[in-house]
Amino acid sequence: MSGSGGGRGDGDFGGGGDGQPDPCLTVRQGPINSPNPAILATLTVGSILDVWVATSGTRPVLVVGVGGRAAGSLTFRGYLDVIGCITNHGVAYRAVIVRIAGGAYEVRVEPI
Repeated sequence: MSGSGGGRGDGDFGGGGDGQPDPCLTVRQGPINSPNPAILATLTVGSILDVWVATSGTRPVLVVGVGGRAAGSLTFRGYLDVIGCITNHGVAYRAVIVRIAGGAYEVRVEPI
């Protein structure tokens, strides 16, 4: 999916002067990796999940879940930008379930 243009005005992630969209404002889409069926089983298309960065391991991991319980992780094109936007710029995101096929869940990740 394409993102929106314009900058946040903080100078770090620009998005205005060079004509490039602000990566922190880009909407992205991808599958939930290692889905946790105990959490996801009650959710449907349109359900909203929280997005956060887990830093307990050697590398930060982009996680989605409900009520602080992890439903899985995300790795899609640009997920490292999202991690940077959360950890370095305080941008908050949500994930909306857009497709469920068997045990596979696809989400749209958007800034809020």
